[in-house]
Amino acid sequence: MSWEIPYRIPIGKRSEVFFMNTSRTVCHQAMDNINKLSKEELLKTNSSELFLQHFFVSVSTPSNSFVDVHIQAEEEKDFIVRENVKYTLSVTASASRYVYYKFEGNEETVIVQITSPDDVCLAVSVQDSDCPVFDLNENIKYQGKYQSITRRGAITVDKQEFKHGFFLVFIARPNNYECNMETKKKVKSGLLRVTDKFPDRTSTVSFKVNRALSAMDYFKPMFISLGGLLIMLLLDIGLVYIFSNYGSFKDVIDLEDQEEQIQDELQKRNTTEINDLLKTPKLNVKMISKYPVKTKKRSLNYLWHVLSISIFYSIPVVQLVATYQRMVNKTGNQDLCYYNFSCAHPLFGFSDFNHIFSNTGYLVLGALFICVVLHRHKTIPERKGVGIPEHYGLYYAMGVSLIIEGILSGCYHICPSQSNYQFDTSFMYIMAVLCSVKLYQNRHPDINVTAYSTFTILGFIIFVAMIGILHGHILIWLAFYIGYIALCMYVSFKIYFLGYVFQGFKKVEEEIHQTGFTKRTFMPNKKVRFVLLVIANVANMAMLLFGLCLYSVDATDFGSFLLLILMGNAILHTAFYICMKLLHREKLCIEAIVYGLLSLAMWAISAVYFFDKATIWMVTPAESRNLNQDCVFLDFYDKHDVWHLMSAPALYFTFMLLLCLDDDLVKTPQENIPVF
Repeated sequence: MSWEIPYRIPIGKRSEVFFMNTSRTVCHQAMDNINKLSKEELLKTNSSELFLQHFFVSVSTPSNSFVDVHIQAEEEKDFIVRENVKYTLSVTASASRYVYYKFEGNEETVIVQITSPDDVCLAVSVQDSDCPVFDLNENIKYQGKYQSITRRGAITVDKQEFKHGFFLVFIARPNNYECNMETKKKVKSGLLRVTDKFPDRTSTVSFKVNRALSAMDYFKPMFISLGGLLIMLLLDIGLVYIFSNYGSFKDVIDLEDQEEQIQDELQKRNTTEINDLLKTPKLNVKMISKYPVKTKKRSLNYLWHVLSISIFYSIPVVQLVATYQRMVNKTGNQDLCYYNFSCAHPLFGFSDFNHIFSNTGYLVLGALFICVVLHRHKTIPERKGVGIPEHYGLYYAMGVSLIIEGILSGCYHICPSQSNYQFDTSFMYIMAVLCSVKLYQNRHPDINVTAYSTFTILGFIIFVAMIGILHGHILIWLAFYIGYIALCMYVSFKIYFLGYVFQGFKKVEEEIHQTGFTKRTFMPNKKVRFVLLVIANVANMAMLLFGLCLYSVDATDFGSFLLLILMGNAILHTAFYICMKLLHREKLCIEAIVYGLLSLAMWAISAVYFFDKATIWMVTPAESRNLNQDCVFLDFYDKHDVWHLMSAPALYFTFMLLLCLDDDLVKTPQENIPVF
């Protein structure tokens, strides 16, 4: 090998940094023979005998004058590292270091835990135990697997990849451009030049090689989580059985379905009906439930829309993330994906199998919810004129969305990054909107928003989320704020005027022509509905302001903020609905109370783990690794895995709450059920 003094490290296309002192570790020519030794023989053998080798040092210069050069050869101490022993070494930008680890006979996988007390940007590489070793700033990417770190990092190494052992290579970058988001921002804005020199590029690195879980060790946590899911499944089925036989519907299950009236239903209400709805201060469900056949068909459209979107959305997602995983495996670049490297267990070619497997609950409980809705649909007779009209299409759509959320969340965790973050949140948006739509549909069967309008708006929301994630500029946020406020005003008018906005404003205009601008003209006819809409709009403005505050301190991204808005509205709508039921002296049945308490408990536990993040893609990979955390459950799952395990039943119980929220009204005539 050969190198120059001063040691020149290129930075970018036109810049470079010079170092007057440098050193290189010489790779032994007899590594093939060393690899054949057992680890015990390797550690017992005297290093001076083992690495006995003659070599020549040749120095030349094109300078016309004499140049003083100091050369010193030293034995690399602790070159052969042991398992479960902490080592510390110093690395500089001009003097890389590497050590050798040899696999013993029985370990399948090891994890290298790396820490540093300083913020010097490091490149850490695991390479096969053959010469030459790629230990320079410009060639470390050409061999093995590598990642950028500052204060914390971890690399999982499989024995199948490195049969005999591996070199663990440490390189200090000439500057922090690769590791620091603030440095990158300054470089892009022109406030900091890439050529700026850092006087001290020395980093003290501590590392330890620990034995990781073997393939057989995966079975215990997987079976325990599946066992817990099975127990929860059996308990849920037990609750459904008990409530079906002894709950609010116990007296109506045995009744026969009433014959459905076959009639040519009007596609639109006539002017008289619309005026009556707008004038009446207190509405009841019977007034807004005159076209049950048409409404039932419209409800099923939600199911077909979700199924179609799921198929066409999921296929390219699976293809894309599979390509990402192949790129990670082929290039060894572990900066492509934002894993929690301290708790990432590879299996079946996936770098982070545990975060994929922990999404199983979404699939199982989503399928269970669909079965519960189907059982309810088939066993509970349809009764005309009493109770809340049951339209099951939205419930089926919610169950399908829960399943697809599990699939897409698993796909996202194959390679978490900014590029595919929307895969993890798209169907969370859909579920939040479907919950709000279902609550509104309960009391507004005929004038509920159609599936076409709902999914058109959802498609636009996902498009806006994509733009905000890729270009989170303040102008994007402001444009969204203006558009969202306009949408809130439009939806408020739609809700207040029961969907007939044009007729509502026309009625106001007629009153102005008749009586002029009087207090009575602008006095809301439906005062309770008006007050609720004002409260809802104030709450939405507060959420917008809260999101802007979080953005100002870089505490959130646009996708998470948008999810906060939609989930906040779903929670707000549910709280309003329950409060209005109680204010109208409607009782909460035991089913709703049980499922409500279970959902609150699950959401409380989930939130604790959700907000304690172990990765964040808004920063550089090295800065994200500083947040990495060890496993917290069964030495296999981290806090985000626990969020997956807990949020799945939380969503299921929330859906069950919505399903049975109005079971207390099963025998109540529809003319006695208020609309709010």
